[in-house]
Amino acid sequence: MADKILMNKNTLASLKSELKEYNSALPVFEMKEQQLKEIVQQIENNISRLRETIARTDRDTKEWVAVMSDRTATISNIVEVEHIGTTKREIAGVTIASFDTIEFKETEVDFINTPLWIDAAIAVVKDQKTNRNIMAIEQNNLELLQVELAEARRMKNALKEVFIPEAKENIRKIEIYLGDVERLAIGCAKLVKKKKQYKKPMV
Repeated sequence: MADKILMNKNTLASLKSELKEYNSALPVFEMKEQQLKEIVQQIENNISRLRETIARTDRDTKEWVAVMSDRTATISNIVEVEHIGTTKREIAGVTIASFDTIEFKETEVDFINTPLWIDAAIAVVKDQKTNRNIMAIEQNNLELLQVELAEARRMKNALKEVFIPEAKENIRKIEIYLGDVERLAIGCAKLVKKKKQYKKPMV
């Protein structure tokens, strides 16, 4: 809002209209901020759980993974992600993705010339890659939602701390000014009336 405002009734009416819009918009941004905060917290919890699951699996399989020696890279290559299925959904104006399915490329394994634990190793690698891909999706969702949350918070604070107080203060100033002008006009009118009475010719 400009520093200088026109002290008239049109400006007063315009400011009152703006204030009404600000007061209507404020609860919308407050509700949006709260909704986004809850979703962000949920996603942060999901990422934390996935990270813990991945780390725990790494710890649990550390001993027998060491037995694999140079076969680890081979297993990782055997288990390649072919497709990740997601569903788009909108939350508070933000489009995010929800994990649905994951498909791996079917690679033939020579089970005769491979250790017995190859099946278990492949299953673990699939789980780990699935969890890492889900975590990547959630991380991207989190970044999108955090941007929107920051914007909603910025708008809420701007309305609450700047626009609404400023509009109220300018309305107060104009009302005081117009009240003073009105009283001055009334005072002047009374003074003119008295002067006219004094100037009446004596009969």
